[in-house]
Amino acid sequence: MNQNEIICVTTFRQGNPENMVEKIRSEIFLDTVSRISDAGLSLVVIHIETRDSVLMMLQKLGVVLIEQQTKGMGNIRREALSESRLHFPNAQYFCWLEPEKPDLVRFIVPMADQMKKTHSDFGIFNRIDMTSYPTEQAHYYLFCRAVATQLVGFDFDYAFGPMMMTPAIVPCFLEYSGNRYGDKWDSILVPRLRIIKDGIKFSVLPVDFQNDERMTRVESGNVAIVLKRLEQFNNVVPSLNAEWQLLDK
Repeated sequence: MNQNEIICVTTFRQGNPENMVEKIRSEIFLDTVSRISDAGLSLVVIHIETRDSVLMMLQKLGVVLIEQQTKGMGNIRREALSESRLHFPNAQYFCWLEPEKPDLVRFIVPMADQMKKTHSDFGIFNRIDMTSYPTEQAHYYLFCRAVATQLVGFDFDYAFGPMMMTPAIVPCFLEYSGNRYGDKWDSILVPRLRIIKDGIKFSVLPVDFQNDERMTRVESGNVAIVLKRLEQFNNVVPSLNAEWQLLDK
């Protein structure tokens, strides 16, 4: 596949370099960008609170940089997908990924290949190993996965953010209104349920994804991060259950 067939999409906020989590996350993001560049893929980044020196480094790696215009988790993610579609109107696939996941890059082309072979419009990454994560984060992911799998009827790594979609599927995310659930993590997760329920053909790719050890080290036992996981849990699991019940009616 050529460079413009698969477009990677993410958001980035450098934040406070004195904050160790934000500092490490920024360093890992540069590794993610380098791997995307080495793979010959294009990347669109919606950015805010990022130093000019970092932006210059990203530009040298060929990143399409767009300054963030909206606020709120859901709005920012929709902005990223919308801008990516505008900048690459002929793209065949858009891959949403988080900035701190460099290991995910090696699975992007295999996912696109599988989707192309099976004529799928949506792609789900299913992790096969959780040992690289902080214990509390692994438990969060596994709980969400267990609930989703029971509801939808197949092994579904529901809370894992990265995904791939064709241009036809992008509106499923852009048209989502998060008024019901808070428009946080649900902004990219709930539309997946609707895609599945609507009978849109999708692919599931098992991946031996490894969380970056630097991220695991800085987040393990970190009280602020533990509280963030609790916030995720209270957004993701209730919205998952409520939305599936609505779709089942």
